[in-house]
Amino acid sequence: MARRKSGNSHTTICVTWEDKELFRKYAKFVKKTRTGNLHESDALLFSRMLTFFNTGNTKGDVSNSTYPSKFQEPNQHD
Repeated sequence: MARRKSGNSHTTICVTWEDKELFRKYAKFVKKTRTGNLHESDALLFSRMLTFFNTGNTKGDVSNSTYPSKFQEPNQHD
């Protein structure tokens, strides 16, 4: 299961600058502003991409942790 501190609604995901540049190419235009064009936020873009990814892929019943632990949760792979 993904872990988070209680009360936090957002997290930070670390990506390479190259991946970030590619990621931002998919951001939709929102509106023109006085200082330039505004595109959707990274959080909104990530949510949109995850929704698209979720429709074409199978998923497990629980989220997996990226941090190893000596305690093995039920239904986890070896």
